[in-house]
Amino acid sequence: MTDLFDYLAWRGDLTLEQAPFNEADGMILARFAYTPFEYFAQPLPAGFVPIRALAEPALADEALRAERRWRLRDEELLPALAHSRRFGDLSLGFFDSRLDDVIQTQFAAVTVKLAEDLHAVVFRGTDNTVVGWKEDLDMSYRCPVPGQEMAAEYARRAWSKVGGRLILCGHSKGGNLAVYAGAFCGEDVQGHIDAIYNYDGPGFYGDVLDREGYRAIQDRIHTFVPQFSVVGMLLGHPEGHTVVHSSESGLGQHDVYSWGVLGPGFVRLETVTGGSQFVAGTIREWTEDMTPEQFEQFVGVIYTVLTDTNFRTMHEMKENWFDTARSFVRSVTGMDETARDAAVEALKLLARSAGREAMETLTGA
Repeated sequence: MTDLFDYLAWRGDLTLEQAPFNEADGMILARFAYTPFEYFAQPLPAGFVPIRALAEPALADEALRAERRWRLRDEELLPALAHSRRFGDLSLGFFDSRLDDVIQTQFAAVTVKLAEDLHAVVFRGTDNTVVGWKEDLDMSYRCPVPGQEMAAEYARRAWSKVGGRLILCGHSKGGNLAVYAGAFCGEDVQGHIDAIYNYDGPGFYGDVLDREGYRAIQDRIHTFVPQFSVVGMLLGHPEGHTVVHSSESGLGQHDVYSWGVLGPGFVRLETVTGGSQFVAGTIREWTEDMTPEQFEQFVGVIYTVLTDTNFRTMHEMKENWFDTARSFVRSVTGMDETARDAAVEALKLLARSAGREAMETLTGA
């Protein structure tokens, strides 16, 4: 099955003027946002810089590799973009990255100049930090979370500097941030948004979907999920979604490198699998069966487990499972039964996520 690298080989010699921006381009930019810009030896300049100019020094930086800053196939994606006519001369700027343990948020975004009057505002999804996972859990019972408010503010700030038309996009939590930013960036900015691309990002908790800001941009949202989607099927998604075929299995399908690309779009399927519907439905039942206070309590327990053991990444949690389990037992003391049972199930999900990260590290995927 052809993937995004095959797409770059086929379409990479055509500029955006020759072949307009499409859903596959949006997915590529959403994945490009995971590039560890904040750890580059040479910080990004204040203005815009071509992608091609970033590639050589970044790929030659041994510290990025030694510290495992590259994830999945991102180290392959950067040179593939740099060597293509379609992406190599595109410029990026206004990179913003924040990791705040106090307010418990992990946020990153970048703006890419597609044409003189068209820019893509791209939001990064969850990284492998514990803070990043905590904010994802927070989305299940609270809205807005700090990252969502930062996303709306970033969209306003970016448009105030570049003007013209905007495309918003992101993968995973980044997709949620793109939709939230589009809905709540203000009417003056909202009127200049052409489209919002959400790649397997979760929906929203509470009354967000009933607000005027969301209804105003609902018909411009394009949501894509793989056939076994869990993240992208969570919470509310009234805008509908397109199902994309993935060559991976289970939760590995969240990885857009596994998504099938056909021409300027995706290999489409009619619906997600029954397993996807079951898992997403089960997680939604947790939310429905618990009060917001209970859900917040169990999320707090999981976060306490991870911070008590001083693990900043899910991989560290997996490698030190005994300490994690001991901290968990201490943390659940005094919880009511509903929250405690949910916390046990959530810890199992975190363990499986940690196992996947460990496998990625082992294989260099």
